[in-house]
Amino acid sequence: QAAAAAAEEAAAFDPIDHIVFAVGSGGTAAGLALGSHLAGLRPQLHGVAVHHSPEHFYELIDAEVSELSGGSFEACAREMLAIYPGAGAGYGVATPELMAFCAETARQSGVLLDHTYSGKALYYFAQAARAQPERFRGKHILFWHTGGALALFAKTDELLSHLPPGQVRRLKLP
Repeated sequence: QAAAAAAEEAAAFDPIDHIVFAVGSGGTAAGLALGSHLAGLRPQLHGVAVHHSPEHFYELIDAEVSELSGGSFEACAREMLAIYPGAGAGYGVATPELMAFCAETARQSGVLLDHTYSGKALYYFAQAARAQPERFRGKHILFWHTGGALALFAKTDELLSHLPPGQVRRLKLP
């Protein structure tokens, strides 16, 4: 289903060159890799491992794709996607730089990013893209936001500290 949704998005951008997403359990990565292959989509897939090593996820995704395909597809995750390290200070641990990035993204775009999954994925992918600008310049990049907004409640004060005073107010319920 995820690949079908990506195909719908691709129609608007013709084509989507890259899809970027967080890798937490490996399920999204395995589904996008297999679904893209089966749907004939050829975007480059970029996962950011928010915990564990990329190697751990390559092995896991190979096993998941084989199982999802009923053994009819021999997966080689390394050929289907690139996985970047993105655990940073640890699973669910936010650095001040990550929180500032999430706050600035929200301020400029209105898109909320959490510090555990989507925020880390975009933060670490942006670092990789800055290191190789020629690879991504002029390309259509779809960022697959996987949610995580509830994690923001634990970091509300820290997130608000990165925004200009008076720009955001807390909703006070009776």
